Amino acid sequence: MTRDLARLTDTRHDLLVVGGGIHGLFAAYDAATRGLSVALIDRGDIGGELSFNHQRTLHGGLRALQGGQVQKCREMVQERRAWARIAPHLVRPIPFLIGTYRGTKRSRLVVRTGLRIYDFLGRGRNQGVLPELHLPEGRLESAAATRRLFPGIADAGLSGGAIWYDYQMVHPDRLTWCVALAAAHAGTTIGTYLEATGLRRTGRRVDSVTVRDTITGASLDIPAARVMIAAGGGLPPLHAALGLGPTPPLVRAMNLLLDRPARDIALAASSASGRMYTAVPWQGFVLVGTYQSEGIVSPDHVAAAPDDLPRFLEDVNSAFPGLAATQADIRFVHHGLVPAVVRHGRADLMPDPQVLRAPDVDGVVSLVGVKYTTARLAAERAVDALGVTPATGRTGSTLLPHADVADSDGLLQEALRSAQRSLDRDVMQHLASWYGTEGAAVVAESIAGDGLDRVAPGTPVLCGEIRYAARRSAVVRLSDVVFRRTPLASAGTPGEAALERAATLTAEVLGWSPERRAEELSRVRDRLPGATARGTR
Repeated sequence: MTRDLARLTDTRHDLLVVGGGIHGLFAAYDAATRGLSVALIDRGDIGGELSFNHQRTLHGGLRALQGGQVQKCREMVQERRAWARIAPHLVRPIPFLIGTYRGTKRSRLVVRTGLRIYDFLGRGRNQGVLPELHLPEGRLESAAATRRLFPGIADAGLSGGAIWYDYQMVHPDRLTWCVALAAAHAGTTIGTYLEATGLRRTGRRVDSVTVRDTITGASLDIPAARVMIAAGGGLPPLHAALGLGPTPPLVRAMNLLLDRPARDIALAASSASGRMYTAVPWQGFVLVGTYQSEGIVSPDHVAAAPDDLPRFLEDVNSAFPGLAATQADIRFVHHGLVPAVVRHGRADLMPDPQVLRAPDVDGVVSLVGVKYTTARLAAERAVDALGVTPATGRTGSTLLPHADVADSDGLLQEALRSAQRSLDRDVMQHLASWYGTEGAAVVAESIAGDGLDRVAPGTPVLCGEIRYAARRSAVVRLSDVVFRRTPLASAGTPGEAALERAATLTAEVLGWSPERRAEELSRVRDRLPGATARGTR
């Protein structure tokens, strides 16, 4: 995939999607499979905002069932299964454990009944799914086993525990990228770092969208017969700039990756504030969340407030005392502004996606997405709302690019064998896990460019991967490479040596000046908590 601005501006598109998160990507993918000419733009990188900042799980709607929303639970089970069918190399089953307590709404009888209903509603959850990804039924655990699996669990009234299964995204940013590749393979033209600044109309009908190249400052017009806006937390200012009417309010959501060793089980518990949190193992550490601000947040307040982190940590430690986490233990902060509703004076996360129609412009809708799990279905319905050909269901059953798990290891081994080269086991595991069947092409190009060396000791990422990403993956900034095209810095800083080497390799491919290289490094360091200090450990 390359950043082809000429193709964006020289073609009149049936649909222009504004927003390259998971909802916008699925909308573009879905529309392109229906035969439309589609373009997609984002003011930053693909999957660089809310789709980068989440807790890396695909849920089957157990919480929706607790609220009596049976149809929503069914839909979430179906969409969770769709992910396992289209991206089997990038998801894995993970157990969740929560305590049961005598004389409460979480008694063993109540929870057992809930699990049975959940399993009945999800009885088709494994249909068409590879056997190794089958999700077992939920079950109850004894109090002794629960205490062993959940150190520090609140003990008063504890009667045992309950386990259910969902999917975890093994590499969430690679998963988002594979949806982008699927959209591109279906014919979508994708342009990053392009910010929508205006609409051109013929009467009431949209005619084109004016955009600003955020790298060069140049202004461009992209012709389009229809426009869908899927801008996440950027929706309110974009609606205001384009004159498209009111949008839902926003709250801040936040997850923390903590420098704590993780068992291969996710834990769920209520905090002192009454909020339910989960602690999920990811990349060998613990990812906790999701915290949200107590009130509505202005779209201008992109950065977290100074008291958000201490408040979040205090609440997390009350739910999971065994973590005893401090700010020094934070490896990465995932945060963003998400759509909300206000009920009885209290702000909460918006429960369901919405499609908003512009009041004075024909051919423009906005998709307000709420969950990564159901992004495919929400996007499909949003494309329906534009009045185009009905969906044929391909996006929920067709493998994403490079997802044929049966071939990935063999292709990788063959590429190395033909070149008479070998790689360490951890590097091989990384390449097969991250790239799927694309790993062979990455290795072949790395060999040709003498790039089989690691970027730095301690990381399995190869120098050739950095070059490959910079050449072939619509890379504009260093952050695109280290956070989303490779996993180099996705779990916190890999150390200064790795960041410096990645910056040098990317600069060589993209022709950056020394000043631009330094600027890109500074941007990445700003995103990593304590990057310099942590890199010296």
